[in-house]
Amino acid sequence: MTLIPVETPEDFSLAEQFVIPHEETCVSLASLVRRKTDKLIFITSSEKPVVEEQNQEDNPKTTLSARFLTDSQSDKVSIRPSDYSTTDTSTNSPVVEWPRSGCIETTGILGILNLDSTIYHCIPNPDLIDADELSENLHYLIKKQIRCISGEKKATDFLIEVCNSVRCGFDPSTGLRDRTSSGLLNHPAQVYDYKMLRWLSASEAGVSKPPVSNVVSIRPSDYSTTAPALSGGDEIIRCTEHDMEILHPLQKDYMKEEVAVPGRQITDAEVDISLRQILKNQLCFALTVDGDIVAKANTNAIGINKVQIGGVYTHPLYRRNGYAAALVTALSNRALRSGKQPVLFVKEKNKPAFSLYQKIGFKECGQYSIAYY
Repeated sequence: MTLIPVETPEDFSLAEQFVIPHEETCVSLASLVRRKTDKLIFITSSEKPVVEEQNQEDNPKTTLSARFLTDSQSDKVSIRPSDYSTTDTSTNSPVVEWPRSGCIETTGILGILNLDSTIYHCIPNPDLIDADELSENLHYLIKKQIRCISGEKKATDFLIEVCNSVRCGFDPSTGLRDRTSSGLLNHPAQVYDYKMLRWLSASEAGVSKPPVSNVVSIRPSDYSTTAPALSGGDEIIRCTEHDMEILHPLQKDYMKEEVAVPGRQITDAEVDISLRQILKNQLCFALTVDGDIVAKANTNAIGINKVQIGGVYTHPLYRRNGYAAALVTALSNRALRSGKQPVLFVKEKNKPAFSLYQKIGFKECGQYSIAYY
């Protein structure tokens, strides 16, 4: 097994190809792939990336294409992660292209990790990965204290066990790696399990619906008899950074109920940081009643073909009025109009919310877990 940085345009193209079939349960990672972040790592099989010279007659400049070969073919030249440059350094130096779409298959890739304080992942089959070997590799690559592991449940459980055996210490004042310490990483303080749901298309539901492009406010439930309706004094608005102050109480209550680790207080600073990131990078809708914001919802991640909806919260005094349904369907409509399928997750124990999302057009598609440290 080898861990290889995702660096070149070809790397990111390959990462997209790998993630897309599994995107429903890794939209946050897909978003990072789409944005070409610098913290992504390929987990590859024991097969080694090697270089292979092409026919000089076909290309007067010596070009090297990489592909995965088995251990029995390891007599060829291994490519190191630092060899990924596609720039000629001299007339005698070969151009290394790794990996190149069309000359390498995703079958050599076992998963993709985002190695940051929050570890997002796409690992379709953790059983194919040697946990001890991955732990040994992560010992050298983890640079920040882990705050969270988020993704498909089986792979999250696998990574929790892997990280539990990683020996590396951190400076408590900065959260950065302390090379003088070799203690084990802490166990998660809390693990939440969720049902993953995706929007059910009209064809899957066996009904017809109007074209998205011809309707301003399509909701997934517009083709059923359960579409939520707003009364005269209710309105859905799109929030901006100017709305931080009035959204703060709702966001804080949401984080207390859905995110906070038991026994740990959510600070106003944490709420402001979360809100600022949402309002800057995501789409946030709020529902007003006679001008007062009483409910909110937002996108958590905008992936390649999917949009993940989250942050759904209604003030306790205004619940059971269909406000959450109206907000989620408004966000779903916006996602559909942009050509992306909406997905979301709901806590295993939250049966009312699960039932609500089913009624407005969502269907369970997997399990999701978030581990907080």
